[in-house]
Amino acid sequence: KGELIMSDEAIHKAVDAARTFLQNDAERLAYINRELAILDYNSDHRDAFEEGKAEGRKEGEAKGRKEGEAKGREEGIKAGEQRLRLLMSELFKENRYDDANRAASDPDFCEKLFKEYGI
Repeated sequence: KGELIMSDEAIHKAVDAARTFLQNDAERLAYINRELAILDYNSDHRDAFEEGKAEGRKEGEAKGRKEGEAKGREEGIKAGEQRLRLLMSELFKENRYDDANRAASDPDFCEKLFKEYGI
């Protein structure tokens, strides 16, 4: 029962404070201005955070794309070199030196030989 009395007393004090507050135009205006400033601050902070997050994501994607392209190029070059080594190996095994020489300078002929050897 003591808690009920205390909470009842606390409620009365809060109501009295609210009445006093509502009757004082200067306090009410100052309170409203403080609340608006807090809302503006929080909104600006949230907007800046979202903008920073979007910018970071954009930079990360660009960096990842650039690194991915470089890695893809490197892997493509290695695969092409391996393919050419296999072709040259086959041509040398069969003593096709003229074809190996021509393949080194004629991309269309080289491609024909890749198909011939299934490389």
